[in-house]
Order: sequence, then structure tokens, then C-alpha cells
Amino acid sequence: MITKEQKINKYCCLYVSNFHLEMILLPFIKNRLKNSKVLIFTQNNLLETLNILLTKINLSNENKKNILKIESWSNKKIDKIDDEDINEFTIIINGDKEYRDRINDKIEKLKINVKNIVDCYDVNECRIQSYEIRNKYKGILNTESI
Repeated sequence: MITKEQKINKYCCLYVSNFHLEMILLPFIKNRLKNSKVLIFTQNNLLETLNILLTKINLSNENKKNILKIESWSNKKIDKIDDEDINEFTIIINGDKEYRDRINDKIEKLKINVKNIVDCYDVNECRIQSYEIRNKYKGILNTESI
């Protein structure tokens, strides 16, 4: 459990397809895997498109293996996380507004040591303007990371 007040970095990611989402997330994830455990909460199973993408990009085999070790590419359940699970988390949340809100609320209640949260928005499904989304976050992920 968190014993002191911590600063959580909140980022957003705007994407148009699963491949686009993964291309944006991969550099960010690769950098975060050095210092924290990455968890991905997604309504949609991204494993199939991720496997295709990993065969086509220039990443070391070690980095590809580490990225594939993230078990939650295929819909991790928030209820399976507890305080003993990890020291420091980077959490990526992909889904509709209700799903993102529910996962963010659950994370806040768990009081685990979260360093970074990335809320992902499919621009094809969003009803609000991208500038309104961006103003809520510290930064925006793109293919060069943040």
C-alpha cells in the first residue's frame, strides 16, 4: 500500500486502429519496462495484432519477448491485482469511457504504487473533441513516446 502521497503522471493516447495504438504504445512500454511493471487493461484482445506488428518492426528479440510477457494484452481483470503484486506500476487503459472510468476508480481504491497511467481513446468512437481530452493530461503519447 502507499504510505505517502505520490505523484501519478497521467497521459492520453489517441488512436485510429489497434495497429496504430500498438505502434504508439510500444516505445512508451519499452522505456517503462526498465523501471516498472506495465499492466494493460483493455476491452479488446490486442494479442493478435500485436503479434503481427512485432514481426514487422525493428526491435531486439529481447525487447519483443519482454513486451509479449505483459500478460494483459488480452483483457486482464482489475480484480486480480492486489497490493502485494508490484512495487511500481505503469498502467495502460484501453476501452470506452465507462471501462476507463471503472478501471481508474478501481486503481484509485487499491492504493497501489502507480507511477504512470495512460488512458487510450479510439478517435472513431469518442464523442468529445480531442483538444478537450488532451487538456486533462500531462502529455500525449505518439510514436516517439511522449
